[in-house]
Amino acid sequence: MGIRKIIASLCLAGLCGHLVAAPAPKTPPPLPPLHTQRVSLTSIDMPGGKATALFGFWFKGKGKAEKKPTIIAMHGCGGLYSSVGKEKIEFTPRHIAMARALTDAGYNVLFPDSFTPRGRRSICQESLQQREISSANRRLDVQVALRWLAMQDDVDYARIGMVGWSHGATTILAAMNLAQTDVAVRKVQPKAAVAFYPSCSSYAKNRTPYKPAAPMLILMGENDDWTPPEACESLEKKMQDSDTPITLRLYPDTYHDFDAPGMPMHVRMDIPGVGKPGAGVTSGGNADARVEAYREMLKFLKEKLGD
Repeated sequence: MGIRKIIASLCLAGLCGHLVAAPAPKTPPPLPPLHTQRVSLTSIDMPGGKATALFGFWFKGKGKAEKKPTIIAMHGCGGLYSSVGKEKIEFTPRHIAMARALTDAGYNVLFPDSFTPRGRRSICQESLQQREISSANRRLDVQVALRWLAMQDDVDYARIGMVGWSHGATTILAAMNLAQTDVAVRKVQPKAAVAFYPSCSSYAKNRTPYKPAAPMLILMGENDDWTPPEACESLEKKMQDSDTPITLRLYPDTYHDFDAPGMPMHVRMDIPGVGKPGAGVTSGGNADARVEAYREMLKFLKEKLGD
C-alpha cells in the first residue's frame, strides 16, 4: 500500500473511557478524536549512502503557552499502525493512548515513522541478521526529528524529551548515548527519556561506559521474556554513581507490551532470536501496570521538563 493511501486512511479514533460499575452499565461516549498533521522530515544518509526522506505525525499539546515542551515518540518493531482488513490502516491503541496522555498534559508530540518510508510495516519477524533497520541507524531518525523541532515556533527547544517502546526504546538508548560522536556533538540535548521495555544487553555488557545525555526512566514487566529486565537492572546498577542516573521500574506479573490497551495475553512463536528455544515470548496488556507506568512517566517528565 502506498504512502498516500496509508495517510488517507489513517484513523485516529478516540479511546473509550473506563466503564463505571452499575446494575445496567452503559458504554460511555468515545473520547473526542485526536487531530494530527503529517509532516516531512529532512532526508538522511543511511549506511551505504542511501538517502531516506522520512515523515511523521505531529500532535499539538493542549494549553495556551506559546512554546511547549515536546516529546519525540519512537515506535517499536511492529511500527506505528495496526491493520483492519486490507484497506484500513490506523494508529495502534498504544500510540493513540500515548498521544492523548501527553497532549492532555500539555506536551507537543512528534511520532516519526521509521518503517513505511523504508518499505516496511514491521520488522518483528526479521532476525537481527536480516534487519536493515537497526536501533543504531534509527538513532539518526532522532537527529532528524530534533532538527525539525528546532524550526517549529511552538516548541520550547530547551525542553525536549523522548518516549519509546521496545525497538524504539532501544533506539532511545542509542540516541542518548554520549559515547557516540554524533550524539555528543549535538548543540541541544533532550532533557529526559522514557523507555518502555528496551533491550539493554549491549550497553550492560559493553566495556565502554554508557553515558546518557539526560536522566532516563525505564519501565518494564518483571516477567518480560522478550526483552528480559536483567540487563537493564545491570545497567541501572552501573549508573548508580553517575551524575545522570537511570531509574528502572519493574511491574510484577507483567510481560512485554504491558501498556497496550486491550491486548490479550498471548505467546508469539514468530519472533526469532529471543526467548527460550521453542517456547516463544509472551506479550499482553496489564491495565494496572499501564496506569502506574503512565503515572510514573508523567511525574518524571514534569520533574525534568517542567510544566
